[in-house]
Amino acid sequence: MALAGDLLPNYRGKVLAATNVTRGEFLSLVQRFAQVFGAAYLLVGLAGFIPLLLLGGLPPGVLGPFDGLQLGVFAVNWFHSVTHALIGVVGLAVYRSFSGSRSYALALGVAYMALFLLGVLTRDVSTLGGLLPLNGADDILHLLTSLGAFVVYLTARLPENERRVVDPRA
Repeated sequence: MALAGDLLPNYRGKVLAATNVTRGEFLSLVQRFAQVFGAAYLLVGLAGFIPLLLLGGLPPGVLGPFDGLQLGVFAVNWFHSVTHALIGVVGLAVYRSFSGSRSYALALGVAYMALFLLGVLTRDVSTLGGLLPLNGADDILHLLTSLGAFVVYLTARLPENERRVVDPRA
């Protein structure tokens, strides 16, 4: 039985249910997005705890430990790294579900657009009390991530081979 969040109307008024993916089945674009971004964010989050990958140069007031410039470009600290890892875990947890992946893309788009705007509008206080270091490179990455997530969310279509008709009277 499909849950209300898994039901999608099609152009003929029938209700289609998004099925979960099992091994060997095709992933939609939004599901692949959740899988790839989930894995990438998990790796980036874990890499933030490897001191050899962090270079100095953060503004004063950033709360450590594990603070620095990841890849010499992106400002991170322990909170930033934990957040990235959690975003990654969520993406990997939902990628098998079409509706979960679509919600993940929307949430990522909204959150990263908010971070982009926060970074641009608060350039003088870009660390949020030391919890979240932001710099120009972070702002650009947040904008690109947000736009990509919005595009994937808005173009998400359940693949034909994953659709099944659900009788709303059942």
